[in-house]
Amino acid sequence: MKTPNLEYSNKGGFLWPPIADALDTFLRRQVAGADPFERIWRLIHVWEATEITLALASLALVQQDEDKSEIFRRQREFFYGKSWDPVTESFKEIHGAVDGAIDQWINILDELSKAGGLRGRFLPSLQAFLKSGAVNVGPLVKAWARTCDVPSDYQEQGIVEVRLAMRYINSFRNRLAHVPFPHDPLAEVSDALETATEQLFSVEPVPTSHEKGGASSPLTGALRIGSCFLHGGSLESIPNVNDTKVSFVFPCQKKEPPEVWSAGVLVHIDPMMRPHVLTRVKGLDVCEYTRFRAEANAVLVVPEAGIASRIPTPEKKEYLVMEPISEEAPAQAHVTTLPEALESIRSGDFDTGISFFSSLVQQRPEYHVGWLRLGHAKREKAARIVATAPEDARELLTDALENLAKASEHIDPSYKALAHYERSKTYYRLARLDGNVDGFMIKAKDEASAAANISTERKYQTWMEHLTSYGRATDQSPLTAIKN
Repeated sequence: MKTPNLEYSNKGGFLWPPIADALDTFLRRQVAGADPFERIWRLIHVWEATEITLALASLALVQQDEDKSEIFRRQREFFYGKSWDPVTESFKEIHGAVDGAIDQWINILDELSKAGGLRGRFLPSLQAFLKSGAVNVGPLVKAWARTCDVPSDYQEQGIVEVRLAMRYINSFRNRLAHVPFPHDPLAEVSDALETATEQLFSVEPVPTSHEKGGASSPLTGALRIGSCFLHGGSLESIPNVNDTKVSFVFPCQKKEPPEVWSAGVLVHIDPMMRPHVLTRVKGLDVCEYTRFRAEANAVLVVPEAGIASRIPTPEKKEYLVMEPISEEAPAQAHVTTLPEALESIRSGDFDTGISFFSSLVQQRPEYHVGWLRLGHAKREKAARIVATAPEDARELLTDALENLAKASEHIDPSYKALAHYERSKTYYRLARLDGNVDGFMIKAKDEASAAANISTERKYQTWMEHLTSYGRATDQSPLTAIKN
């Protein structure tokens, strides 16, 4: 099939080298008559090289802007797979980008797409690219559905933004890797994926040209180390450059002053001047770098690369909000301490946590975090007892709504959003318990929307999407509700 922008982009030599490596490999194998299954995987590598390269470049650049420290912190959470829970004051750990989770690389980009006040040339260009409604996923979803099931939240067909198309492709990739696909429909799937990839490389300004109209595609860029200037699949020399560290360069030009920022340990250039990008961290500071070429030994392992010093792991002290009054419980009320109360909630001893925070908020009614933790503990206890004591569960959920309403008055936007999120989940529990009387599901969606409007955290968007796809959910029994 015709893919002019893929071919012209490859010939132009302006693409970031890792993206160019993946694209050139696909085009060569396509000309050589590779079967549909191989073509699909080569195209998936194009998308992954794009996502990882753009995410790494944005991480390195956002880190330099002190005004974007909150965005950088969120990106680091996705990078390492560490999510902070302010209720229990602890981290929840899942697979991060450094564990090979492509969805986390996409989350890093998605976080940038929601940011405001981006400066320079690369970040605004990347944000516009990610938010461009340019990829028609309809043909891919239809072909995909003929081979195996499509997740319910990915059945929407039509033109979507680039950042959402990335999620479609990654979800498809995971299905392809773990579900036995029949061979016959693969040619149709391959054609659909080629079309989607062609559309990705057709977003204006197209990467087939350079600085057209004074703008450049974020798919284009260069790497610089010493006097070597790597762009596309080419290497040129630059006079009078003594810096021996690897740098990102955007736009892809040598003469006029471009935007240049340190790549550090995020990119590795081997002795043959072949670029590799960070794709995984194993053990203690052991980094894996990948070159997206169809060649032997495409992955290099570099011990003691220094990734922790370049991209710091999120730490507890970054999330703690200093309260004006000590959080110690009144001595005459009970002897439980705050750390013990938090640990009791984490371990499922909700009665201890409820008792502690009930007493604490009586003494300090303006302590919004205390109301948040109290409401959270009541909702979690209700979820545990709903099958055996539905009336008690209903009372706890009703109380939790009142507690969380007070928590939503917190001046800090992150805590305010979390309170709305917790209220949404409480209404959801009530809808499952009482068959959606009083419009509980509608209220759950309203609270979820309020949280998503305050904060760009992905979990609020995901929860809103879950409520939208779930529907009314009024025919479930309490036993089914607790399992969900």
